[in-house]
Amino acid sequence: MSQSNTVDGYYLFSSSTAGIVARTITHPMDTIKTRLQIINTTAHRTSILKTIFPLSTLYRGLPVALTFSVPALSVYLSCYEWTKHTLSTRYNISRNSVTSHLFSGCAAEVAANTFFTPMEVMKNRLQTQHKGNTLWLAKSIFKTEGIRGFFKGYWMALAVFVPHSMAYFVIYEKMKQWMGSNSSSTYFICSSVAGITGITLSTPLDIIKTRWQVSAADQGRVFRQGPLAIAKDMFMREGHLAFTRGLWARIIWGIPATTISMTVFEVLRDNRENISF
Repeated sequence: MSQSNTVDGYYLFSSSTAGIVARTITHPMDTIKTRLQIINTTAHRTSILKTIFPLSTLYRGLPVALTFSVPALSVYLSCYEWTKHTLSTRYNISRNSVTSHLFSGCAAEVAANTFFTPMEVMKNRLQTQHKGNTLWLAKSIFKTEGIRGFFKGYWMALAVFVPHSMAYFVIYEKMKQWMGSNSSSTYFICSSVAGITGITLSTPLDIIKTRWQVSAADQGRVFRQGPLAIAKDMFMREGHLAFTRGLWARIIWGIPATTISMTVFEVLRDNRENISF
């Protein structure tokens, strides 16, 4: 990333554009990933295919995903940059140090999850049920669960994505530094490797989080006991493979989502002098 010391309108424009492009392109695979994660690993293949498809439903939840993911990604990337700058100027911690990457990734995730969690709750339920729209779902959650319903799984999400973000940015920044080039191909390669690592490490907890977040919906009745009970039940009923359910779908979704968002963001940042409104 550039060494800009401020988070201005162009920075927000770059992160918002990155979020819209990445989310729109990769949303169908995100839907498949989410549906796979809530299916019992012992289910028959025909049952699995019926749950995942038809194709016409793969964009369910996109409006709410765009509504929340744009400000979420803006907060995420802005907080990451601001934390790196603060650590550098106030505490003399190098922007290129592992410590800076770790703390900045952690801070970014904690801040952005105030947007990401409501998005995940609503998106996951829309993706895994075949009735209702965004407004209907929002009213239903508020009526039955209150405001807290929109933040169901917040702490679980932090347990999933804080380590993910910390690992991601350490690998991403160090690889970019090692490759010594600020080109789109460099951003693509670095974000791909970092993304695969983070996704693989966080998938087991992400599956538990997803099942917990859909637990209040009709199709999530069996997941209402809580995260620990869900994990125990997964292991007892489905075996260890339950904790990798949807891993490849998550990788196929996550790598394009990560590489597109980071590459678009970095390229726009690098070319801000050539872009005018």
